Amino acid sequence: MNEQLSRREAIERVVAALGAAAVLEPATASVQASQRGSAPRRLSVQTVLGPVETSKLGFTLSHEHIAASSAGIWQAWPELLGGRTRFVSTAVDQLKRARDEGVDTIIDCTTIDLGRDIRLMQEISRRSGMQVVASTGHWLDPSNTMRARTAEELADFFMREITVGIEGTDIKAGIIKVANGAMIDPFGEKVLRAAARVSKATGLPVTTHSPGAQRIGEKQAVIFEEEGLAPGRVCIGHTDNSPGDYQMGLARRGYYLGMDQLPRGGPAPPGTPLQAPGALTWEQRYSQIKALIDAGMTNRLMLGNDHSLAMTLQATAADPLRVAQNPDGMLFVVRKAIPALKKIGVTDQAIHTMTVEVPKRFFEAGA
Repeated sequence: MNEQLSRREAIERVVAALGAAAVLEPATASVQASQRGSAPRRLSVQTVLGPVETSKLGFTLSHEHIAASSAGIWQAWPELLGGRTRFVSTAVDQLKRARDEGVDTIIDCTTIDLGRDIRLMQEISRRSGMQVVASTGHWLDPSNTMRARTAEELADFFMREITVGIEGTDIKAGIIKVANGAMIDPFGEKVLRAAARVSKATGLPVTTHSPGAQRIGEKQAVIFEEEGLAPGRVCIGHTDNSPGDYQMGLARRGYYLGMDQLPRGGPAPPGTPLQAPGALTWEQRYSQIKALIDAGMTNRLMLGNDHSLAMTLQATAADPLRVAQNPDGMLFVVRKAIPALKKIGVTDQAIHTMTVEVPKRFFEAGA
């Protein structure tokens, strides 16, 4: 490597870390350059209100959604979500309540194809006092435009949202969210590879949507490792509804586990959206968490609800069933899961580790 290239590579890495990518030509160049080395340990995380020291994240829910919809709905059809003004008021009230009951930060895993509206998220965060980490990346609903993109182009898009800003603002993503369904299709593979490359370039962690019953996290791990991404940069999500050996295997390999669909272990009336047939019960999920803790894996676990304050991904008539299944919303972990875990012998220290220390370390990109 010649001296000039080494200097350029060093400059691009520093600029990316400082979030000043507007001076790079183009963002993809910094991805390609930084892939050859590891990013520095991060001591702050971007929220929709700006950077926050990782030590100030506090009690963090690992996988939530202010609103889950489709791209463009907030702009073209806000009435479907009750109207923007009404929704903001409702969301602020719910997040204030969560703050009052001890939640400091939510990782909002809403990507472009899930109808992310970054200005809406910023307003709700400011008015509620809840720290909100926004996501770049992609979920399961690609438009033809996104499906046609190469992994390099997707990486360029993710990098721009991390270093320049989202949706024409200077609000930057603090995490990379990726998703696969019951199989990893060609588009899903491109998303995984793009996320791995951008994570290596920036040091931002990756969180995944991973159907555990199909052991998709193991398949995601293969691709991440092919790209040279360290397991300690990745949280394999939705792992609370999966076999115990799957959970233990991923934890032993160094991956973080998102035990983040905990409300979905309860009884569900027929037709309740998002409840998979044969889902593990609350008791089974809590027992598996306890088993992982007893095996020394507390420092690999994070807790969450995967709750959306508003949702248009199912029929309007089904939404009351969704809400009835989890009337506690984002407070299910606080009100129901944590007391249940304590009842079966999980200590206060273990709870603190999973909800405060592990998210902090995750954002610091520690293995």
